[in-house]
Amino acid sequence: MTDRPISEPKRGRRWTKSIRDGVLFETDVGFMLQEIQHGGKYRELAAYHAAKIAAQIIKAAPRGPHKFTDEYSIKKNIHANVERNVSGWIGYVTIEENPKARHALLQERGYRTRDGKRHAGRFYIKGVLERQRVE
Repeated sequence: MTDRPISEPKRGRRWTKSIRDGVLFETDVGFMLQEIQHGGKYRELAAYHAAKIAAQIIKAAPRGPHKFTDEYSIKKNIHANVERNVSGWIGYVTIEENPKARHALLQERGYRTRDGKRHAGRFYIKGVLERQRVE
């Protein structure tokens, strides 16, 4: 048994392994992995996956009673974004940037009208994310 606490790292080089998208990265303390993740290819990959998920959410989003989608509809207020943070590029989907838009999360989780009638949620965002988890 050693005298050092478990949380204290071993001396010398610590090699880390990371497998992402079928590519094995073996680096010293993850330095090279962070350099690779800040590159342009990871930005394109994050943008691709965020746009793919946003497109599927738009496709699954409920339509209004109108024949065309206006600027306040749910479908017009779902956007894919890419941002750089400390660990690399991250892609995410923004829903309802416009405060006047129909409430996408009320459609997702359900709501009660003023007279107390309950409307069940459609869970379209959750369904898309669960399908993406399986793929």
